[in-house]
Amino acid sequence: MEQSHITQKLTLAEYQQLEEDNYQRYEYHDGEVYAMAGGDPVHNVIGGNVITVLNQLLRKRDCTVFTSDQKVYIEFINRSLYPDASVSCGPVERSDQDTKAIVNPVLLVEVLSGSTEAYDRGKKFEYYSKLNSLKEYVLLSQHEPVAQVFYRDSPTSIWQMSWVNGRQEILCLQSLEIETTLEELYLKTENLS
Repeated sequence: MEQSHITQKLTLAEYQQLEEDNYQRYEYHDGEVYAMAGGDPVHNVIGGNVITVLNQLLRKRDCTVFTSDQKVYIEFINRSLYPDASVSCGPVERSDQDTKAIVNPVLLVEVLSGSTEAYDRGKKFEYYSKLNSLKEYVLLSQHEPVAQVFYRDSPTSIWQMSWVNGRQEILCLQSLEIETTLEELYLKTENLS
């Protein structure tokens, strides 16, 4: 996780004030605070494509698609994290502790970069797994059209993993019962690398 760390431990209230005062995103890890670095153009295009595709496919469903500016709060471990995209279905539930965060995503998406890949695959996935609502976690490579998908039916189910590799391949999102090609998610990234 390549982020700037604030050495002083903060309460959740102090963390919320820090974000509000600085107009910057920070992840909160039970008192530890990390400034979030901005992504590069390829990362941002993939993230934008994910949001566009999800909004198009879910426009007539009772699901809300959120961008990378939406925090997810995990009460069980006192963490506020920023996925690259998230989807909640049914009423959106907000945290009582971190009022700008949601607590009931069904799907979370992370675009992997060199500096965040180990964190997104490891600890961040472990943290997200504590969310009872979470059914699917998608990791998208920033460097090639490859998706790794983790899916579970319920909070007590074992995570199942699948790979999708190649622009013409179809990515099935079981939690939402939708599908798209990787081409749609990697559109206009060819000349940005």
